[in-house]
Amino acid sequence: METMTGYFRTLEQSLDCPKAVYRPFLVRTRQMAEDFFQSRPGATPEEAADYLGDPRELANGFLETLDPDVVERHRSRKKALLRSCVAVLAVALIGIAAWAIHMHNLPTHVEVTRVITMYE
Repeated sequence: METMTGYFRTLEQSLDCPKAVYRPFLVRTRQMAEDFFQSRPGATPEEAADYLGDPRELANGFLETLDPDVVERHRSRKKALLRSCVAVLAVALIGIAAWAIHMHNLPTHVEVTRVITMYE
């Protein structure tokens, strides 16, 4: 099954829904692949992929069976998280830029003094 990691990675990336929803689907799909290899000992990963179907199409078929509200809430949360991360990054960059400008514009106070030591 290790030879099908790319297939399952693509399948998982194509499943745009909560992990709790798609994990059982992935488990069943992996079991189908294992059953395929057990029934055909000399089968190649390509044959198993042909048997299972294109991972993107398989994912889309699964997503169509889900409640649209669940999928939409997941996508909305994902977008909100992405926007939050971008906002935090923007605030951090603005803060660093402001600090750098402040440090650059600080006047440099240099006081030169001479010490004369006198002995009695």
